[in-house]
Amino acid sequence: MYRIGVDVGGTNIAVGLVDENYDIVVKTSIKTSEVSEPEQMIDAIALTIKKILVDKDLSESDIEAIGVGVPGTAELTTGKIMYANNLGFEEVPFLPKLKEALGDKLGSKTSFDNDGNAAAIGEYITGGYDVDNFVMVTLGTGIGGGIIINHRLLRGTNFAAAEFGHMTINLDGVDCNCGRKGCFEDYASATALMQQAGEAMEKDVDKTSVLWALCGNPKDMDGEAFFEAIRKKDTLALEVLDEFTTYLSEGITNLINILQPDVLVLSGGITRAADLFLDDLKKKVAKGIYSRNSEKNTDIVLAHGISDAGDVGIIGAALINRG
Repeated sequence: MYRIGVDVGGTNIAVGLVDENYDIVVKTSIKTSEVSEPEQMIDAIALTIKKILVDKDLSESDIEAIGVGVPGTAELTTGKIMYANNLGFEEVPFLPKLKEALGDKLGSKTSFDNDGNAAAIGEYITGGYDVDNFVMVTLGTGIGGGIIINHRLLRGTNFAAAEFGHMTINLDGVDCNCGRKGCFEDYASATALMQQAGEAMEKDVDKTSVLWALCGNPKDMDGEAFFEAIRKKDTLALEVLDEFTTYLSEGITNLINILQPDVLVLSGGITRAADLFLDDLKKKVAKGIYSRNSEKNTDIVLAHGISDAGDVGIIGAALINRG
């Protein structure tokens, strides 16, 4: 038997077929910007799932479950995405419409949850964590995550728990599209890092940074160019990374001070370059946590499937109804 996991992100929608060993047999992706309306997105997901079945010569009976991880508040009792600021969705009847698009047999096997919750479930189950309390922080277009306390996922009274990205870390900060100011994800997401690097390039009027040679246009900044500049010890890139890890450490320190989990896991494409910033990040967090003098403190680690960051979301979504 197989499961299908769908990870709806702000940039891409990843769809994968997962076997009984939690291995992804096949995966594909859809550009979120190309299916930005709810109806478009739902139809695209349904068509992609059906195509995977056809391509792998599978029937509906070969699929044990389908899970979809979505940004924002996934109202489990109604199947609505109540609010997802990065998608611009409010009270979208996502799950009922997706079930309808998939048909009776596949629709009956389909469930959804917040994407951060899904990633936390997947990582916790497949990563072999022998701990009671676990936090996952996902760094992507925004910042999300999931909280597991005493082996149980914390969803909150309205299924909106663990919206880490909208924790304010700068009261006088930039406007967030959630309606607040200075949100964590506006300073410490992968999107924020690329924006910060691009803005630093624009201030480098003499174009002395190697970033200009690697990227050419601040608006085209990407992670590959930025971290190549870090490996080349580019001064401007190093300054940007130092500021970024300071912001990231502030949010992580807040989470540790509030929850004191056994393990805090970082996930997302940016963590593929964690060898360039993880040690510095841990040092900054260690200085800031209230429990700095304790014999035991939270371990900060990378998701075990980090070699392909998208896998965590796919597997997590596929395992939603096991969480």
